[in-house]
Amino acid sequence: MVWLNGEAKPLEGKTLKEVLEELGVELSRVAVLLNEEAYPVWELPHHVLEEGDVVEVVALMQGG
Repeated sequence: MVWLNGEAKPLEGKTLKEVLEELGVELSRVAVLLNEEAYPVWELPHHVLEEGDVVEVVALMQGG
């Protein structure tokens, strides 16, 4: 299982990009943490998810 935003999901074998597309997130509005390392979407590593990977998808927000 892969941990996605705190929940165990059967995502092994999928890439980060595939998972984000399946989630239907607007890629320009999120950052991704993979095993505690942060990546903006335009620099996502081509990482095939493996058992025990931890992925956090974080929505970027503007403040004022």
